[in-house]
Amino acid sequence: MNARSARPARRNVVVLFVDLVGSTELAERLDPELLRQVLDRYYSACTAGVLEHGGVVEKYIGDAIMAVFGVPVSREDDALRAIRAAHSALAAVHTLGAELAPTHGIHLDAHCGIASGEAMVVDMPGSGLRVIGDTVNTAARLQGAAKSGEILLGDDAARLARSHIRVEEVPPLSLKGKAKPVRAWRLLSLEATDQHQDDDVPLIGRSDELAQLAHAYQRVVRDRQCGLVTLLGEPGIGKSRLVREFLRTLPEHATVLAGQCPSYGAGATFRPIAEALQSLRGSWTGVAAQLDAMSLRALQGLTAPGDGPSTELHVEETARSIRSLIEVLGQQSPTVVVLDNLHWAEPTLLELIEDTTAWLADVSVLFICVARPELLDIRPNWGGGMSCAFTVEVPRLGQEQMTCLVAELAASRSADAEVVAQSADTAYLSVVRGSDGNPLFAELMFEVMVEEGADAPPPPTIQALLAARLDRLGDAEREVLERAATIGQTFTTEELAVLWSGDDVADLAIDVPMRQLLRQRLIRRGSYPSSFQFAQTLARETVYTMTRKELRGAWHLQLADWLAGQAHTGQRDPDEIETGQPRHGEIAHHLEAACRITHEIHPGDPDLPSLTVRAARALISDGGQALYRKDLSAAIALLERGRELLPRGDSGHRRLALHICDAAFAHSDRDRTYAALDIAEELLPGDRRCALTCAIQRDILAIRFGTGRPALASLRNVLAEYPDDDLSWCRFHQLDAMVLLAQDQIGAAAIALREALGRSRSLGDRYEEDRLLGGLCELAQWSPMPVREGLELCASLLARFAGDRAILVPVLVTQARLLGLTGDIPGAREVLDTAERYATDLHLGLASIAVTQVRGLVESLAGQHAVAATLFERAAAMSRSAGQPAPARALDCYALRELLRHGDVRAAADGLERLDADGRSPLRGELLTTVLRALVTSASGHHIEAVALATRTAERLRSTDDLCLRGDVLIDVANVYHAAGRTVDATDAAIEAKRCYTAKGADLLSGRARAWLATFGEETGE
Repeated sequence: MNARSARPARRNVVVLFVDLVGSTELAERLDPELLRQVLDRYYSACTAGVLEHGGVVEKYIGDAIMAVFGVPVSREDDALRAIRAAHSALAAVHTLGAELAPTHGIHLDAHCGIASGEAMVVDMPGSGLRVIGDTVNTAARLQGAAKSGEILLGDDAARLARSHIRVEEVPPLSLKGKAKPVRAWRLLSLEATDQHQDDDVPLIGRSDELAQLAHAYQRVVRDRQCGLVTLLGEPGIGKSRLVREFLRTLPEHATVLAGQCPSYGAGATFRPIAEALQSLRGSWTGVAAQLDAMSLRALQGLTAPGDGPSTELHVEETARSIRSLIEVLGQQSPTVVVLDNLHWAEPTLLELIEDTTAWLADVSVLFICVARPELLDIRPNWGGGMSCAFTVEVPRLGQEQMTCLVAELAASRSADAEVVAQSADTAYLSVVRGSDGNPLFAELMFEVMVEEGADAPPPPTIQALLAARLDRLGDAEREVLERAATIGQTFTTEELAVLWSGDDVADLAIDVPMRQLLRQRLIRRGSYPSSFQFAQTLARETVYTMTRKELRGAWHLQLADWLAGQAHTGQRDPDEIETGQPRHGEIAHHLEAACRITHEIHPGDPDLPSLTVRAARALISDGGQALYRKDLSAAIALLERGRELLPRGDSGHRRLALHICDAAFAHSDRDRTYAALDIAEELLPGDRRCALTCAIQRDILAIRFGTGRPALASLRNVLAEYPDDDLSWCRFHQLDAMVLLAQDQIGAAAIALREALGRSRSLGDRYEEDRLLGGLCELAQWSPMPVREGLELCASLLARFAGDRAILVPVLVTQARLLGLTGDIPGAREVLDTAERYATDLHLGLASIAVTQVRGLVESLAGQHAVAATLFERAAAMSRSAGQPAPARALDCYALRELLRHGDVRAAADGLERLDADGRSPLRGELLTTVLRALVTSASGHHIEAVALATRTAERLRSTDDLCLRGDVLIDVANVYHAAGRTVDATDAAIEAKRCYTAKGADLLSGRARAWLATFGEETGE
């Protein structure tokens, strides 16, 4: 193993167990010395197969052999190598058994198990190779479950190789030591399945590259010359698919030879040429008459059946024969030679290609060499000096192209593309983002998502490709990447330096490895000086996973301490300087990771309890900031992760429960709101303050969800025992305000909120304080507070919350309503447009309801009653969807009032019937419903009944201090009285309405009341 792997390392490995069947019976029958001879030959036969395919024998256990693939370096085809080694071992055992049967009278057979996954690999001097982990146990159990002559594969191993083999799934296996049944597959053969199923999906985003290939072909045909095009791109980027698409465009008379360079094996040098000749299906022999005998002999040797191409001729003679054949083919018709995976080619083959392209003349031959960028590491001057040679770099696809690709993948697997499109948004977007512009990664991730769900881990095939690429790095590059992966997707050289300690700091020189990583495109420069990013998200995840947890845990803690020190000294990181926004959550992330890793590998660490509390408080702090910003999904996730770490019995669980409850309610997650309170009481058993706070919060939820009425008196009595419990008192005053609001006692509710505000300031809780200030501001629409004072409050809060759009929305909504009451309808609409934009951008569901409601009120003030009715109906539907039936009923009343004002009496009457069927309303709804019924009844000519309803409504108005509501209802009452001929009563009602509007400062409505009186003044004598 190399220097890097000489230390204990986490690796993705493939483990193979081979075991002799019936060894106990064999030992009973044979003499020990004869048994040793048989076993030695058995060991040699199996070991030869393992070594041939690049494996390492870890140990012999009795008559079982454990082999490991992926040590000392990972290769993307480790699983396929292990499967081929197992197949070879079984064949060798059967051959040995056939040899021994006549003389020894025995029958030999074996069975194999193969598993892939993470393991700790230790290869210290003097101790030998050791592979430790569940992957080893799984492979051993699979081997034990395999029948005689059978090879069983674990699910990951089968996924890694199934495009190259044929397998069938077996029923899930109940294996010893496994908590759940294990998915397994039986190997049927080494014959490859169709590898080009992805060709059913249109090629996307490669028109430029196709055009370059077409131009190269046209040039060699036109000029009768030999051309060389090298397609370079990372694994999975679609190079081979691009070539297949190009070949389909060629005319029928063109000759195509295609071969692939193997990653290992005997005869690898000319195997791709042999495959290319075999792809002609024997037609090359038709030109035998134009080849000399030596060339014909060499070519026949290359295509002879066997394990690999063989020829007794010298390499130079074989190369000459290949050049001669390609020349003859190119003279007969345009010829395209495709050589894939050229990065695995032997130097001899690379020289042959360069020599052939330079030597051939007056023939139409196009070489297309497909390779990864590391070809240029092996051959820096590849293709240099040739006038007809050029390189095409196949880039990653953009997000729009990847979105199209994923949509095509979905459509190709579903008969109903429309259903796919409707259900795909979130999950498919994760594939687009996670695949980083790599089509193969997208296809593999999509398949796993379809089979296992959106939360499935990255496919093992992708991990194997990335791990193999990373393992080719030098020690210095790997050291940098391991630390960078611990920092995150984006990192700085300053952060990297933090993670080198002791003597390493003086000798720290990361410029060279950084340049190498940039050149290999594993990282790229970030958006600000000294910052870098991983070029692929999955590459960063693979590096991180393969870094020892002990190192990761220490580095995470170092980063958390350093970042905390930076925050303490007031230093700002480059990201904050560049964007003006802090990078939220980094300290909490690193502390949580350090805590989790320490718990996994050092559960007895004496520092773990204090680290756990520190991580919990950091997560809770970040969750509180997310809640303040109305980033509800993030708030819930962070707060609940903090709750998981916060020790049982910690008093912080009480306030934490309220914050989770608030976030869940705003996110319309009813179950989670109640669960947060239940969990808090479980974690603080016997804590009376916690029980009291949770009881108050449950009553708040009952009002919000319309499921019950609180018993304020009993709660107040209990609270009297805890006069200093600011948290419980703060929530109680909010509850009191909600009860008063339901009774339309807006002024009294505002007083209760001010009491709550005082308690929040005693707590030093900015979140509660700002919530309450926002609530007081919203009440300014409905409370007796004059419009001018309300606008002044809005202005002060707009300044206080400047830049915090989530909190600004309710303030803007209030400002718009108050502006509308003054008559500034254009100003109100402009403010609502801003509020709506903020609510939409931030996905603020409840705030969007408020915006829609107030937009309806403003349009009503503008006289656009049909528009207002539609807006109120929309707001009512949104309220019901959010689980708020009581506000929805009031909004339904507003909508019916607008229909009536618009002159649609019939629609209003039908709506009232539906409202009656829904049950009893709160006071606001009751007042609106009754006065609407009076208006509808009056319109139908039943004036006595209408007057009775109007009079009852006017009497009930004394229960509310909402001056605008009182004025609106009184104007409606005045209209009923006037229609009934009760002009004096009508005038009195209108005068009282004008007084209410004037007291509120609602100039627009006050003016309309005066106009009403002026219109009927002559009749009434007003």
